[in-house]
Amino acid sequence: MAKLLITATHGYDNSTRAAMPFFVAKGAKESGIDVGIVLALDATVLIKPELRQHVKPYGLPPLEELFQFAVDHQIPVYL
Repeated sequence: MAKLLITATHGYDNSTRAAMPFFVAKGAKESGIDVGIVLALDATVLIKPELRQHVKPYGLPPLEELFQFAVDHQIPVYL
């Protein structure tokens, strides 16, 4: 099985870049790829639900929805 580890470095100040790693992880998981997400630098704050709920990227689902997909499908999120 193919494996993918995605590194996120952007926080809530740039909604689209903050959500993109979770969007890519969702697509990878749906394609049968074993995937994980690393939150580094400014992205570490995205683990907090009170901040994550305000991230609504342009052209992508809200981060809260993408994060919940990761939880529901047991995608590991590393800090």
